[in-house]
Amino acid sequence: MSLMQDYYQEIQKSMTYVIENEQDRIEKAAAMMSECIQQENKVYFFGTGHSYIVGQEVFARAGGYAGFVPILENELGMNHAFKSTLIERTTEYASVLMELYPFKKDDVIIMSSNSGRNALLIELALRLKELGVRIITITALEASENSTSRHKSGLRLFEVADVVLDNRSVYGDASISHSEIVKTGPTSTIMSCFIVQLLVTAFVQLEIERGVEVPVFRSSNIDGGDEYNEKLFDLYR
Repeated sequence: MSLMQDYYQEIQKSMTYVIENEQDRIEKAAAMMSECIQQENKVYFFGTGHSYIVGQEVFARAGGYAGFVPILENELGMNHAFKSTLIERTTEYASVLMELYPFKKDDVIIMSSNSGRNALLIELALRLKELGVRIITITALEASENSTSRHKSGLRLFEVADVVLDNRSVYGDASISHSEIVKTGPTSTIMSCFIVQLLVTAFVQLEIERGVEVPVFRSSNIDGGDEYNEKLFDLYR
């Protein structure tokens, strides 16, 4: 069996696990998001490094719910090899985010972090928790349980969250061994994006079932897509 097939099987195994074991937690998280929207509060998405991609995954795209608020500050993403790593370990950057975004009680935030150990995420989560924001995390649960927190509290993200969704990534993320020191095949981004789209799908279904108009983007590359989406962009202006 080729290493490509090994990688495919790793992803397939993790996806099957999520479908068979995470459904109740995904539905609980979706209900939390629906309640938040019904109360005219905000649903935020946050991640750093490659987990930043999860926030982009739900933002202004075909099948994406208009009105979610992704926290996509450029310095948090992987546009520099070391910058996002430094920032995600910097506790004080939480103060910047608290000033930039008008978080309030009963908002919801989906925080994506494979290790769940870095100081910025924990600091932000603790501040938001104190404010009354409800926290959903997408993380590699077993790997995080075996990691040491970089926050002074000693906590990891899964210990702060209201709902924990497990992306099943292995410790260190890369799943395919070529030798004792060379590994490829990270699974966290694929699995976290898979989970977040399951979450969005479950949330949108709840909104449809309660009989409200559900603003979901269409592809801008289909006929009429631009015209349909134009009114949805007003939610971001």
